[in-house]
Amino acid sequence: MHTDSEKYMMNVTMAELESRLDPCVFFRTHRSSIVNLNHVKEIVPWFSGKYKVVVDDEKKSELVLSRARAKGLREILPW
Repeated sequence: MHTDSEKYMMNVTMAELESRLDPCVFFRTHRSSIVNLNHVKEIVPWFSGKYKVVVDDEKKSELVLSRARAKGLREILPW
C-alpha cells in the first residue's frame, strides 16, 4: 500500500482489501492495483485499449487501467 509519504506491506489478498474499502472512494483499476478516486488527476490512453490512471501525488504515479475495468471507471468518472 502506498500513501503520500509511506509504503506499507499488507498480508491480505487484493480481493480482501477491495472488499474492506468503500467502493464510492476506491476503485480496482487492475488485478494488482486499487486507486483512491479522490486522487485521480487524469486518465491517459495507453495501448491495446488500456489506459494509465495518473494520481496527484508528488511522483505523479501512474497505474494501469485494464480494458476490462475501463468501462466500470467510466461509469464512476466520465472522461
